[in-house]
Amino acid sequence: MFVFLSLLVARFVLVPVESPAAKATLLIDVQNVRQTKGLVNIALFKACAGFPECKPFDVRQIKPTGASVEATFSVEPGEYAVAVYHDANANGVLDKRMFGIPKEPYGFSNNFRPVMSAPKFSDCKIQVNADGKSISIKLN
Repeated sequence: MFVFLSLLVARFVLVPVESPAAKATLLIDVQNVRQTKGLVNIALFKACAGFPECKPFDVRQIKPTGASVEATFSVEPGEYAVAVYHDANANGVLDKRMFGIPKEPYGFSNNFRPVMSAPKFSDCKIQVNADGKSISIKLN
């Protein structure tokens, strides 16, 4: 009986315990904010079908006070994409012109500039390592 209990205890003591995944810091600096009205919306995405229309992994809304805003996300290392827009009239949506062209300033990670259609996740994909990452996105 003692041997059985010893083996049972040893099994639980020697089994590695999974720790939660380490988090990394992703710092996003949004440049070229032209006015201090409204909110700058920063959406962080994991790979998803229909990017950037799919549900974001995390979102920040920041009241601009100058020509740039910063947001920090705590994430597991991996691949992400970022979409930003300045909701200057604070109506909660990206206002668009005819044919879906945005009226309000917007931008994507890698400063990708779509020409005829929305970008793909692969166009805007960034790699966040355990050391973290800082990116800058310029609104157009």
